[in-house]
Formats: sequence, C-alpha cells, structure tokens
Amino acid sequence: AAELMVEVEVKKAAEYVMIEIPILAGCSYRSKTQSYRNNESHREFFKHKTAIFCEDLPVGKYTFKISLEPRFSGTYTLNPTKVEQMYFPVFYGRNEIGKVLIKE
Repeated sequence: AAELMVEVEVKKAAEYVMIEIPILAGCSYRSKTQSYRNNESHREFFKHKTAIFCEDLPVGKYTFKISLEPRFSGTYTLNPTKVEQMYFPVFYGRNEIGKVLIKE
C-alpha cells in the first residue's frame, strides 16, 4: 500500500476551491474514502485524478492524502497538482512535474 500526500499552502483565503490531484499510471485506488478534514466538502474519484472540493480555505498549510495500491513497477511521471477557485478559474496554482519509482 502507498499513500499519495499533497501539501497545499494557501497564501490568501479562498472560497470554493477545487484541488485536482493526478493519479500515477502504475497505481489504482486502495480505498475511496471521503475525508472531511481541511474543510473538505466532497471528493470525486476518476481513473486519472481525484478532485477535492473545499468550500472555504483560510490561510495556512493543508495536507491531503489518497490511498493507492501500486500495480506495476517502473518509473512514472507525476503530473502537477492544480488548485483553483471553481468560479474564478483565472486564480490557480500548481506545482512541477515529478518522477516516481515503483519497485516490486
């Protein structure tokens, strides 16, 4: 089992925020549990990403976790996580592309 942890730093308070977390190609979901920490209101699980919705995010650092099950070994590219306001998508932030190694 593995856990994908995403840390979001909010520098200015925001309302109605959507966090899109890409899922590695070599993994699938271990569990699709709904978390209500960090002001989460809803999660949607897709094959290639998880969307987390928050009604209100005050200034601070937040950690979001997704339980994954590695299926195939290899080196994979992890696409950037994107955080945006749902009703003002002009205001968004994202991180850089990463590399992940899955061993047997």
